[in-house]
Amino acid sequence: MVLAWGAALTGSSAAALDCRAEEAGLMKDESELPRLEVASPADRPITCITLETNIDFAIRLKAHVAHCPASSYVPATPEWEKTRVDYAARFTQNRCKRTF
Repeated sequence: MVLAWGAALTGSSAAALDCRAEEAGLMKDESELPRLEVASPADRPITCITLETNIDFAIRLKAHVAHCPASSYVPATPEWEKTRVDYAARFTQNRCKRTF
């Protein structure tokens, strides 16, 4: 019984560490995201890559918050979800194709 409780604590600690590591990675990646404002709509490949990169980040953030509900990213999730939906619409409007 004690062993099972210790394993549960270890699993919980590992999940907390995993969430913190994920959060740190997301913070770093968010700071390096390309900005759509500097991608000219006339240069469609750059616009498409920028949109796709930001959409993928929003998807990763949504998955992180679902996995780690106590994350400090929780307040930013509604803004990123709106961005994901908006950028997905632009991606379709620009007839972009996934790069991977």
